[in-house]
Amino acid sequence: MAGEHELPLNAIRTFEAAARRGSFVGAAKDLHVTHWAVGKQIRLLEDWLGVPLFERRTRGVALTDHGAELLSDVSAALSRLTSATGRLREPASAQRLSGVVRVNALSSFALRWLLPRLSKFTDAHPGVEVRISTTSRKLRYVGTAFDIGIRSGVEHGAGVRCETLMPDRRLPVCNPKILRERPIETAQDLRRHVLLHSTTTRSAWPQWFAAAGVPGLVPVRHLELDHVYLQLQAAIDGLGVALGSLPLIEADIAAGRLVCPIAAPEYRADDYQLVIPTDRLRDGAIKAFRSWILAEAAEPPMHRAPQSTTRRKRGTVR
Repeated sequence: MAGEHELPLNAIRTFEAAARRGSFVGAAKDLHVTHWAVGKQIRLLEDWLGVPLFERRTRGVALTDHGAELLSDVSAALSRLTSATGRLREPASAQRLSGVVRVNALSSFALRWLLPRLSKFTDAHPGVEVRISTTSRKLRYVGTAFDIGIRSGVEHGAGVRCETLMPDRRLPVCNPKILRERPIETAQDLRRHVLLHSTTTRSAWPQWFAAAGVPGLVPVRHLELDHVYLQLQAAIDGLGVALGSLPLIEADIAAGRLVCPIAAPEYRADDYQLVIPTDRLRDGAIKAFRSWILAEAAEPPMHRAPQSTTRRKRGTVR
């Protein structure tokens, strides 16, 4: 049994398994011990910490707030141990990259850019587990619950490195069907259309109109949606015109689901940034993911998806 001040490592490992499975029975199977032994280790850890970690329920268990906070740190620590010991177990020539990479990204970026490409990384590194979470909160409020963050705009903070992933260039985009009755040849033509917004991009259209020389333009109406990915989906469905982030709609443009009827001006939003805690930079799995995503972001659009030939009529861009 652990002493009063001795860290109960076995109990912490048991806690991680129970939290991950949401069940003492599931943890017992993973650890090849009895359900009773798991319960004993959890009680030991709760007594050692002086706080409850689980709520016991009829079916399984649920983490308390203290338990959820502990799990974040324990998962990160076990990931580091896994990576460190994996590097030492085999000669360098026989090493196979393994570990866990926790990526925290903006929801729209994860859905429309990262997930469609992620199989390239997992196929190249089958031993690396990628865990993706999404939030638009500043990463300093996320704490230690990420290894790589992807945000719009630079995030400064102690203990993190921020570097540009790719520029965020935006143009008016819409389903080509709505142009048959109401063509868009100039910015003025947008007055005959519904403009799509998201809650986080309310100022984008006014800034674009000012740059296009039509400040104060009044459209048929506005339609606001909660998230950027809903705004883009509404454009695909023909509900109006969105000011779309070009990196997020490359596949839709290539497939003809969306077109950019006006080639200029481009609205330049904050660049997408890669944010990595400095103490994670030497981890092999994280280094591999960083190298992969930077290379993927640097590829020209024509290499990411087949490009269909589009006509320049009405200023359509390729």
